[in-house]
Amino acid sequence: MEGMQYFYELFRNLPRGGPGDNQSTRKAFGYLRNLPFEPRILDIGCGPGMQTLQLAKLSNGTIIALDNYQPFLDILMRNAIKEGVEKRIILKNQSMLDMDFNNNSFDVIWSEGALYFMGFQNGFKRCHQLLKKNGYLAVTEAVLLAPSIPEPLQKFWDAGYPDIKDVKSNIALIQNEGFELLAHFTLPKSSWIDNYYSPMEKRIDELKKKYHDNTIALQVFAECEKEIKIYHTYSDYFGYEFFIMQKR
Repeated sequence: MEGMQYFYELFRNLPRGGPGDNQSTRKAFGYLRNLPFEPRILDIGCGPGMQTLQLAKLSNGTIIALDNYQPFLDILMRNAIKEGVEKRIILKNQSMLDMDFNNNSFDVIWSEGALYFMGFQNGFKRCHQLLKKNGYLAVTEAVLLAPSIPEPLQKFWDAGYPDIKDVKSNIALIQNEGFELLAHFTLPKSSWIDNYYSPMEKRIDELKKKYHDNTIALQVFAECEKEIKIYHTYSDYFGYEFFIMQKR
């Protein structure tokens, strides 16, 4: 994708790489029962790692934080040191498509807003392989919240993520891939606005001044602004769903 360096420059300065909030991470983790005292956890597509820090605080485990963009991992480790949890976080710069872990390696796999890069169904298959017997998988995924959606929103998803499904269809997919669904809930709108889009808008304004004569950079920022506008206009029709499940 042309202009990816500007995209990354924008996201390097955001608190999160996508919609989410610490309260939702804690709520999802609360559904994991009878974990080992020191669980082995894999955070796929961790980004700057806000949820990784929460996992380190919520568990006594070791978390492997996997992302293929080193600056995100650097940000995560700086924050982990500030929070005093750096000894339990292992950084791994690797694409989720190239994960080389042994099968049956993890008690928990976590992925907030990232697993769809593998294709949601393919992601389930790979996580099923990597999880230990009765291991847990917790993911957030963009979902449709209404049976029919306006045409402009349909065009947006057709261009950006044509595989988006409703909650019921995702639950069927989860069950078909060898998991038992334990719980699911929709992220609040504040997860999108307060923790993601508001910081993004502020950063875009700064970068538009910096790159005022750079056509490619401005196009990248315009696409992000379009996404924000779509959410503000049609947020009743789609959202992020947290799915918490256990390997059967």
